[in-house]
Amino acid sequence: MEQDQLEDNYNYQVKDGDIFNQVPGTAENARSCVRAYFSDLHETLCRQEEMALSVVDAHVREKLIWLRQQQEDMTILLSQVSTACLHCEKTLQQDDCRVVLAKQEITRLLETLQKQQQQFTEVADHIQLDASIPVTFTKDNRVHIGPKMEIRVVTLGLDGAGKTTILFKLKQDEFMQPIPTIGFNVETVEYKNLKFTIWDVGGKHKLRPLWKHYYLNTQAVVFVVDSSHRDRVSEAHSELAKLLTEKELRDALLLIFANKQDVAGALSVEEITELLSLHKLCCGRSWYIQGCDARSGMGLYEGLDWLSRQLVAAGVLDVA
Repeated sequence: MEQDQLEDNYNYQVKDGDIFNQVPGTAENARSCVRAYFSDLHETLCRQEEMALSVVDAHVREKLIWLRQQQEDMTILLSQVSTACLHCEKTLQQDDCRVVLAKQEITRLLETLQKQQQQFTEVADHIQLDASIPVTFTKDNRVHIGPKMEIRVVTLGLDGAGKTTILFKLKQDEFMQPIPTIGFNVETVEYKNLKFTIWDVGGKHKLRPLWKHYYLNTQAVVFVVDSSHRDRVSEAHSELAKLLTEKELRDALLLIFANKQDVAGALSVEEITELLSLHKLCCGRSWYIQGCDARSGMGLYEGLDWLSRQLVAAGVLDVA
């Protein structure tokens, strides 16, 4: 009977020789699931395509507005130069005595021309004649325009884990004395062809309900764990588990920094992985755990390397 259900598209119920009910068989149910999945995928791709095209259209509009403004500025500048040249020409056509008397005026006109010449040079340097539009795609099908891809990252974790220390080590290559973050810090970190906008949110218990306000449009989550504080790993596991149920973070990458690896007796990356149940907790999600020391910077750029490889669509952008 099971083989018949697999081979037939439909199963039929028969009573007194008559077919009175027709229900989908196993094979047809499977086909329906496949059709529904690819229908949703097609709709998602269409929405993403429309969003990507709107980004390009907005860029083109802004570029045209900028070029028109430059054209107007050049027209005004050219008019000013022409006026100054005509004034000089009229002055020089006068007799020698009047030319001598007009020395100050001529000097002023020449200084004006020199300034205008400098303005022309600056405008020429500023205007980009290259009409190409550099387009880059992330693996979540977002389009980015420009030489550097902008990525939104939110850094979370328990208080004292080292989130802010990591942020400022990446930003300024400086060690920052630990100070509890009340609210948030935000910094831009440029790395290779990427520009990370990193939101560092306070990890105190009373601040954690505010984390959700930073999830929108987040492409990667950096979760920092204090490897030297074994007693708080269970608490970190609980917060991470809640985090991974958030709908807005469903497609976000997850980078776990096992911080304070320099401290004697610190949990290893393998121990953190097991205690946080990462293989189970992160099933179906792109994730990576990296041991690090925020004070020295050890391991931080290895984490950014992983994010870079995961974020950029294969073959589109060279992040090396």
